[in-house]
Amino acid sequence: MSKILFNAEFNMRNRTLGGPITVADEQEYLFVNRNTGDDIYFKLKKSENGQWKQTWGATSFNMPQEIIDIVGKQIEAYFEK
Repeated sequence: MSKILFNAEFNMRNRTLGGPITVADEQEYLFVNRNTGDDIYFKLKKSENGQWKQTWGATSFNMPQEIIDIVGKQIEAYFEK
């Protein structure tokens, strides 16, 4: 069962997207936009070398690595609390 950790926010194309970060397996995290009508969602995971990578998402749109890094840093900050 997935667990909501917190709400992430980031700016993309002059819009503030935001929504819950959920986790089911303690390794992959899911973001689903709820702030705007844009259908944006993706999973991300921290690789063995410490880089955040998109592992799943809408096939019509690849999330820029900069956004993956921003959300990854928000996940790290959540666990540093």
